[in-house]
Amino acid sequence: MVKLYYKMDKKISEEIIKCSRCGLCMDVCPIYHAKGTETALLRGKFLQLLGLIRGDLKWSKKIAYNLDLCLACGKCKKACPSGIDAVYIFSFIKNKYQTPFERFFYSAPLFKFKLFWLKILYLLKYFPKNIKRKKIKSNKGEVHFKGCASKSINVHGFNFDNVGKFSCCALPYYLKGRFDLYEKYKKRNIKLIKEAKKVIFDCATCYDTVLNYEGLESEQKDKLVYFTDYYKSKNLSLKDPLKVTFHKPCHLNGKVFSDILEILKSIKNLEFVDYEEMDECCGFSGDFFTRHIKTSSILSETKIKNISKTKADIVLTTCPTCLWSLKYGIKLLNTNLKACDLAEFLDVFCEIKD
Repeated sequence: MVKLYYKMDKKISEEIIKCSRCGLCMDVCPIYHAKGTETALLRGKFLQLLGLIRGDLKWSKKIAYNLDLCLACGKCKKACPSGIDAVYIFSFIKNKYQTPFERFFYSAPLFKFKLFWLKILYLLKYFPKNIKRKKIKSNKGEVHFKGCASKSINVHGFNFDNVGKFSCCALPYYLKGRFDLYEKYKKRNIKLIKEAKKVIFDCATCYDTVLNYEGLESEQKDKLVYFTDYYKSKNLSLKDPLKVTFHKPCHLNGKVFSDILEILKSIKNLEFVDYEEMDECCGFSGDFFTRHIKTSSILSETKIKNISKTKADIVLTTCPTCLWSLKYGIKLLNTNLKACDLAEFLDVFCEIKD
């Protein structure tokens, strides 16, 4: 859950000092697994922040770099006995020490520019072929939350108004310490949610972020729907048998994840294969890939190697940038594995039987 602690240096300091440096985060941190250095681990980063608190260290590019080595997956918080939320601590520190140039670099236009070129790379270099989709009809008030990287989607038996004004859940700005932009997008999105009948999500990160907005009332949360809700009672079938597995995005809601597994396991002619590393991070994390290509590539390759052991034909996921990472890893390893967005798979490959 995203929380902001403006001008609360004492609170931040207490959270950092609370770290006992037990090292339990070592087992779950994807960055540590990829780099194997103490400064890549949360414990090592907190030691640097303790140096800042005590005045033994000064803010430097090296400290900033080490704090930026974070995928915001939230796994360390779950493993931490004290429940320390490193994501909000790092965001607060970035906000505190941000230079005018960095504020400009993390502005909305530049973020959109970087994302635009990532999409171009995705389409031209790796994945030029697009599957033809059916046209979407509109039902007034039912809106698709089309985030930064998500595509137009269809859902069996449900048509929605795809001309919503949603454009970003604002998590990327929060992670960069741009709390002003985060608040701007959050307030705008909450207003749009109030006006909508339903808001349908197909991106795990967008859904988790918006669902946990501070200031979002319970009746407004009830309007937020993950597209898989429309498949839970459907009798689905594949024309041709397929062996399928799934990559769980770091921000995928636990209930939604359970629903997805039930849906996949119920599809006729589909053999679902499980594997222990299903929830390991793929390493992409939005634009993290653009700043730490080597680290991200290691995690992408590791993910594909683990998935390949299942002998699955297709790996599905429900996060646009996770899909980019999976296809990037497949290309690097030159495997026969295919990666597909879950919404696209259910719409294009599955039939509903009465």
